[in-house]
Amino acid sequence: MKIGDMVKVKDCPEYGDDSRYEALEYECRCFFCVTDSNRIGIITGPATRNQWHVMFDTGMWRLDEFDVARGDAEVIREAR
Repeated sequence: MKIGDMVKVKDCPEYGDDSRYEALEYECRCFFCVTDSNRIGIITGPATRNQWHVMFDTGMWRLDEFDVARGDAEVIREAR
């Protein structure tokens, strides 16, 4: 990853029968679900501990190379 790359964070997993979780008042509380983000962002600069600042449509978040290695995020367009 580098400054200017466009990244996408994967969707949260489906938990099966939604009615079961509605009865339990279950809601995903991750940054992307809570802010109703499209999960696409631009890397704006380096952050501490080998991370990157990424500007998403709903705010700033940090990602690192391990997010990509685990498949939680992917570079969808590299900067020139």
